[in-house]
Amino acid sequence: MTTPWTIGLILGTVSAICWTSLDITRKHVVGKMTASIALLGMMITQFPFVLPFMTAAEVGAAPEAQTPLTEILFAGFPELSGTYLLFALGSVTLNVAANYLFLRAMQISPLSLTTPYLSFTPVFSALFAFLFLGEGVTSWGVAGILVVCLGAFFLNPGNKEHGVLAPLKALWTERGSFYVLLVAIIWSITPVLDKRASDLTSPMWHTLVLAMGVGLAFSVWLFARGKAKQVWQEFKLTPWFLVLAGFFLVAAMVLQLTSYAYIEIAYVETLKRALGVVGAMVAGYFLFGEKDIARRFLGAGVMVAGVALVMFGGN
Repeated sequence: MTTPWTIGLILGTVSAICWTSLDITRKHVVGKMTASIALLGMMITQFPFVLPFMTAAEVGAAPEAQTPLTEILFAGFPELSGTYLLFALGSVTLNVAANYLFLRAMQISPLSLTTPYLSFTPVFSALFAFLFLGEGVTSWGVAGILVVCLGAFFLNPGNKEHGVLAPLKALWTERGSFYVLLVAIIWSITPVLDKRASDLTSPMWHTLVLAMGVGLAFSVWLFARGKAKQVWQEFKLTPWFLVLAGFFLVAAMVLQLTSYAYIEIAYVETLKRALGVVGAMVAGYFLFGEKDIARRFLGAGVMVAGVALVMFGGN
């Protein structure tokens, strides 16, 4: 018999794989385009994938053909309440701020001293989900989350001469590291808002709203800076990879939001972080020629052990 935990675990795992695929695709895109314009492009290219499903759901299958999962995914165009708009506006605003801080951090500080801070999102997610949604995790689940965070954090501790605690030291010396720590906190709050918002509408609809909101904000920012012509020129550099990125972004977000109906946010975020880091490491070695892979396998192994603890504790 399929349990809610099993369904949530499958959805969360496939979502994490889609996030990893997005990271690989996005790496190619930002190699050709300005980061802010690439982000705008990925927001726009979500629409061709979301709108047909929304329209199809509005036309509607027979009610007897609906299942709990299809009702969550394909709920059509909802009647929007003030409560939903409040949650959606909060999520869009925080995502705009997080994306801006993340892009700014990438400009001013080394990746090796900034990205490890994203490893703390499962811990912050567990805290905020407990405070605002009443979601708890088992003691084994807590242990697994902490193991995943430690494995991810020390997976890339910077240059050898800086020592294994280089990212921690950088918090006081690198502004970009502080920015990414803020990003990790923000991206731990947004799942709480997104869960509440998608519960009031549907994962597919809320994904569309997030794309519209973040895309509109970056459109206004870029056009206000007189970069309208540059936006169009860069869109033409790698259009098919932009479309592919849009597809992975929709799939990852919809599956993630849907998984929240079955398992706790903290578990989903742990899967996302663990599989994302390990997948990025493997892709970096085989697709992008990145070196020093042996050292990173130790951190990856620790993360896999943490995921095993989460699966044991969650079930």
